[in-house]
Amino acid sequence: MSIVHKFGLAMLAAALGSSALAGPTVQVAQGKVEGIVKDGVEAYRAIPYAQAPEGNLRWRAPEPAQSWPGVRDASRAGPACYQADGGAGWGPYTAEFIAPGPFAEDCLTANIWTPARKTGRLPVFVFIHGGGFGGGGANVPIYDGATLAKRGVVVVTIQYRVGVFGFLAHPALSAESPIHSSGNYGLLDQIEAIKWVKANIARFGGDAANITIAGESAGAASVSHLVVSPLAKGLFAKAVAFSGASMGVPVPPLREGEAVGVKLAEDLGKSTPDELRNVSAAQLVERTRAIPDPGGKAPPLLFVPHVDGAVVLYDPSIGDRPIASNVAIMTGYNAAEMVDFSIDTPEKFETAVRARYGDFADRLLRLYPHATRAEAEASNLLMARDRYMSGVLIWAKARQKTSGQTVFDYLYDHPYPPAPQGKAYGAFHSSQIPYIFGNLGLGNRHFSAGDAKISRQWQDLLIAFMRKGNPSGPNGAWPPASQTKGIKAMVIGDHPGFAPVISSTERFEAFRDYARQGGVLGLM
Repeated sequence: MSIVHKFGLAMLAAALGSSALAGPTVQVAQGKVEGIVKDGVEAYRAIPYAQAPEGNLRWRAPEPAQSWPGVRDASRAGPACYQADGGAGWGPYTAEFIAPGPFAEDCLTANIWTPARKTGRLPVFVFIHGGGFGGGGANVPIYDGATLAKRGVVVVTIQYRVGVFGFLAHPALSAESPIHSSGNYGLLDQIEAIKWVKANIARFGGDAANITIAGESAGAASVSHLVVSPLAKGLFAKAVAFSGASMGVPVPPLREGEAVGVKLAEDLGKSTPDELRNVSAAQLVERTRAIPDPGGKAPPLLFVPHVDGAVVLYDPSIGDRPIASNVAIMTGYNAAEMVDFSIDTPEKFETAVRARYGDFADRLLRLYPHATRAEAEASNLLMARDRYMSGVLIWAKARQKTSGQTVFDYLYDHPYPPAPQGKAYGAFHSSQIPYIFGNLGLGNRHFSAGDAKISRQWQDLLIAFMRKGNPSGPNGAWPPASQTKGIKAMVIGDHPGFAPVISSTERFEAFRDYARQGGVLGLM
């Protein structure tokens, strides 16, 4: 082969590498990003929406992202926000449910999936991950947005600060804040991310006027906070809270959060914000990490949003308070959320009911049979479901009456396939997410054609909601809570349709009376 021929081939290869083989490029406000295209979907990962919240920016409101020169490589995932390693999993949660490393404070980024061929402006689905406000990330395998994007929507997942980095409150941090608050940095990150999406998503084919924010678990609680927060008003058109808008995550007043922060600072031997900012991320995580329960229960929530009068005005699980964003919301629960499967005898069941419900326990124990082991196990599962489904029905009515918000509530009951030789946990907390995103087949579990049908069912409902604000579809008409009576809501799963979601009216009335006496009906 001649030198000229070799040179020509080299030039051809270079040309192919720089043009024909190059990924799609999009110009955003800060510069150009180059993604990848696969199976008809463009993917752009780890696009900064804010500056790295490290050094002097740790425990401050997010600063807008800075511009970058040239073309930024957006083909690979970025790090999740700093947190303890989730390990190999626990309870029903295998690797596909857990945020992979690496972890870093430089983490405020968004991932975007959009159809390669677009027709008009597409609905935008912005997903806020769960993780108890202490972990999780946008790169959890079950959150990959490619399959959902194929259905004709733009999918966005966002990173936000978690744990001590996202929710540490301290009097000195509040004093230096322009809004005289601390401890809600993770929510401020979410707001900044949605602002960035609204400003840039048209360049990816999305409709900036039709953004649906959605989240699961802590992400659902975040959605509820954003609906209430005046700082998020006007940023989105619809909302979805998977597990769920009435979940009852503790929302302490700022002074209580500040007291926790003071105790942590004392334990670390620090007294000023600058001294705290000089503590390594690893040391902060080690001092504040939550240990998951091997039985599948959620770990304790150490750092969560606080009522500060600026970002968070009140606990959004209270339905009869005013809201900032009067948008339609879709919310509900899975049939086996947060169930303590160690309660498997009559004695354990009665002990657990008395511990949770106090003086109200006798009424509930009369309503739920538990004379045998089988009865106790069945009643343990059913009582949990009846409690939080009662909570969401009551919450929806209160929200509609006070604010006129349109609420579509549901119960999801399709069991997730167990891992080999693993315990069957049913429709456990977060088990609907692989179906919503269409990411079946992850992990060493057996999925069937029936699972694919459930995934299509979820996506049909969500896409209908994103497009027209009403999730009615193949399951039939889905009336909002304001038009329903009794104990009915939409059932999503193997026998879909509008049906009772609480096991009896008498049991619903018992939980309603418990709530009227100040009892909490959420998951927590």
